[in-house]
Amino acid sequence: MPLPATSLNLYLGSNALISLSTAYFYLTSPTASIVKLGGRPSPTSTVLTQLLASGEALVSYLCLEGLFSSNNEMRAMVVRGVGIYTLIHMGTFWWGHKKHVKNPKGAGTFVGGLLLGAGVGAWWGILRREGLPAFV
Repeated sequence: MPLPATSLNLYLGSNALISLSTAYFYLTSPTASIVKLGGRPSPTSTVLTQLLASGEALVSYLCLEGLFSSNNEMRAMVVRGVGIYTLIHMGTFWWGHKKHVKNPKGAGTFVGGLLLGAGVGAWWGILRREGLPAFV
């Protein structure tokens, strides 16, 4: 069953805004971002945080492309791509924090983002088009 267009537009639009604002904060205040997420700023962590902004900016761009596209296949590809990016981004972030940060902050947010992003990407981007046998 396809996701209703209104829900998909809300998903793509909110992802575009969230990713764009995250990219802005990663670029303009990497040290504050690191501290807020429970890390310790260093020259390396500051550069890597700013590097993450490129991925967030790309996600924002792709979501805007999907939002304004009338091609359903392209919109499904954007949702799959964002789902895969979210799975990798949030999974790597959480793994790194569990391994290197004593008391990582925001567990619920990251686990929720991981599940929501990967879940929507899998459900709408793959199951909707391919059906359950795509996972087998």
